[in-house]
Amino acid sequence: MAIVYAETIPTKSVGRVRFGFDADGTLAEVKLRADSRSGARGKASANVPSRSKLERWLKAYLVGRDQPFPGKWENPGKTDFARSVYAAVAALKAGETLSYGGVAERAGSAKACRAVGTAMGHNPIPLVVP
Repeated sequence: MAIVYAETIPTKSVGRVRFGFDADGTLAEVKLRADSRSGARGKASANVPSRSKLERWLKAYLVGRDQPFPGKWENPGKTDFARSVYAAVAALKAGETLSYGGVAERAGSAKACRAVGTAMGHNPIPLVVP
């Protein structure tokens, strides 16, 4: 997915957070400690949530409130295994934790805990799929 629009929001706890969206407004990446200045760049699709909605969601997320992301997002996995890993993690409630071994079990490959770590290390939307 090519990013055509991005919105960067400053926070005190994690620095700048950049939300990148593709041409149809689907969330493509979330960057923590983003190096770009605050504000928007590119042309937003009608499906991209407003800056104020992103700010409200981010503020709620950072204090532990479990709220759905205000925009469109899709499972970012490029393989069946990665998609099952991200689906298992996305199903966790705010504050809930699960070891990589537990995620591997839920993803259908109980011995693949190292592969879960690799998949999570490549997760492009870490706040939405934590």
